[in-house]
Amino acid sequence: MSRILASSLRDMRVLTDKGLRVGNIYDLEVDKDTGKIDTLVVEPESEEIAESMSMDEEGYALVPFSSVVAIRDYIVISEKSLAVQQLKAP
Repeated sequence: MSRILASSLRDMRVLTDKGLRVGNIYDLEVDKDTGKIDTLVVEPESEEIAESMSMDEEGYALVPFSSVVAIRDYIVISEKSLAVQQLKAP
């Protein structure tokens, strides 16, 4: 298994699997009990992106880690998975 340092993810670009620029990683939310990443905290690329995503009180987009499909030079997230998460959001 290859490993990625959390520090290398900071400011990494986030794109959807359809090529849409979502923004850049600002931070990560980690489950303190399991140590697994729960959520990517993303600085949105635009207002349109921000309006279409779950946001925190500071204006950052919250992307469930389950939406991540690849991490290489940038992070790829599934648009379909994001759409399902939006439907489940309260």
